[in-house]
Amino acid sequence: MTDEKLSDYLKDIPKPAPPPAKGQEMLRLTLMNARRSSVVGAILIILPGALILLFFLQNTLHLFPGLTRWLAGAGTLLPLPARAIVAFLFLVGFPFVAVILNLLAITWFRYDRTRKELNITLRMRWINVLVAVAGSALAAFYVLHLLADTILGNG
Repeated sequence: MTDEKLSDYLKDIPKPAPPPAKGQEMLRLTLMNARRSSVVGAILIILPGALILLFFLQNTLHLFPGLTRWLAGAGTLLPLPARAIVAFLFLVGFPFVAVILNLLAITWFRYDRTRKELNITLRMRWINVLVAVAGSALAAFYVLHLLADTILGNG
């Protein structure tokens, strides 16, 4: 091959294009830190769980501790409907927030702009899954207890 043919050959070869950057095509995002959300979720479950355990022990052992006496009696300045709403938010809202935090911590969202699709991936971090299940069970326990009291006419 002569120099002229080689230069003509090199002129005709298409120039390589760099591959598009992955950051421009896809967005991969986790919304929460898994370790921090498991600690916060555990705290949000332990607080209402301890109160439910206290009420359970009070009813089974026929005790009347000062905390439950204060919650049930005139120790609070809130009227009864407001106290019921605060108790519901504490006993159901805290575990529900723990479930949401832990599910967001183990979920990865990846949006592919070129294909216009959203991929949702769940990482199996067992402590986060355990906190989410415990929070769901605690909230469901209290809601079912309220439902049973309402149906039976005790509430």
